[in-house]
Amino acid sequence: MLHRRSFSALIVMAILVMLFAGCAYKATPSPTPSPSTGGNTITVTAVGMAFDTSTITVSAGAHVTITFINNDNGIPHNIAFYTSSSATTVIYKGKTTTGVATITYTFDAPTTQGTYFFRCDVHPNTMTGEFIVK
Repeated sequence: MLHRRSFSALIVMAILVMLFAGCAYKATPSPTPSPSTGGNTITVTAVGMAFDTSTITVSAGAHVTITFINNDNGIPHNIAFYTSSSATTVIYKGKTTTGVATITYTFDAPTTQGTYFFRCDVHPNTMTGEFIVK
């Protein structure tokens, strides 16, 4: 009888081990999706007569969506993108908005990689940055 109990206990233990081993099985994780180069969504804030960033980076040819938050009460700002700091060739010129306000700009980035220029057209000497297209 003792032999039969030991054998039964051994079978129960084997079943438990198999159950726990099955629960501990780890599937190979699926790869993390890489960011789409089809679009870029960015938030830029103007506060204290300055942008909160001096660099905006997007993918070449991407459809860009910028949420522009103007936190300067009663002061107009915009974001405009140019091929260079001479600001003679426009890539995209966002509508000016007087703060406090939020506006969304959408445009297509250049297809050629490089470093371009952005600024607030109302304050072109103090609110500037690099527009990097990768």
